[in-house]
Amino acid sequence: MKKYVTISTILLGLFSLKAQQQATTNQQTQTTRTSEPQKKFKNPEFPGGLKAFRDEFVSKFRSQALQAAGVKEAKATAVFLVEKDGSMSNFKIESTDNEAIKDEFLRALRKINTKWIPAEDNGIPVRTMLRQPLLFKTVK
Repeated sequence: MKKYVTISTILLGLFSLKAQQQATTNQQTQTTRTSEPQKKFKNPEFPGGLKAFRDEFVSKFRSQALQAAGVKEAKATAVFLVEKDGSMSNFKIESTDNEAIKDEFLRALRKINTKWIPAEDNGIPVRTMLRQPLLFKTVK
């Protein structure tokens, strides 16, 4: 009987040791999985920031065309793509029915030659659609 108790104790000890080793291995595996890099998305950036983008847009914008059409104030939303190489494409103007406003906003956007720093998905450049509100007011 003493032999059975001793053998049972030894077997139970070995089984417990084996279970602890497996638990440690599982914890290490879970730790490794959670420490893997997460997917990272980085938005496109205009060199110098949005202020630089606005400044360049204003420098290309011809307010005389809208003033000649009698427009004193205009709001619109520009929608465009920033390509993988940082260039802009697929320009659209939303939120306005005035063709003079659309035409001038589109013309000014197309004249911007400065390339954006493209968006990145896990470090790989990707195309991204942007919406940029535009506002025009005549100054008295």
